[in-house]
Amino acid sequence: MWKSLLPYATSYDDFINPDEDTRLEALISDPDSLKHEQSVIRKETLEVLKGALRNLPSRERYILERRFGIVDDVEMTLGAIAHILKLSKERVRQLERDALSKLRMTLAQSRQDLLIS
Repeated sequence: MWKSLLPYATSYDDFINPDEDTRLEALISDPDSLKHEQSVIRKETLEVLKGALRNLPSRERYILERRFGIVDDVEMTLGAIAHILKLSKERVRQLERDALSKLRMTLAQSRQDLLIS
């Protein structure tokens, strides 16, 4: 079986095209490198998100942080947050909606500022 595959075997050091300098190994991704890259992107995203959250009123910030597990990676339900804040679930949902709207506007403005500069 291996003998039938040998004519198609190639080395990682082989050039993809004889006229170019790119080797096969340059196109093969390293799974560990990808995990590290995803970790860095997640960390940077969280930093941007936390910065945008600082612009919200404290109660709205608290709701989003608990609802989406931003602080401690534990997501809470509307009911649990409502119980802590002594509000109705509907009121917490309204505050969450308003906070998400403000957060979107803040992040959109930050993105626009980055594109301009």
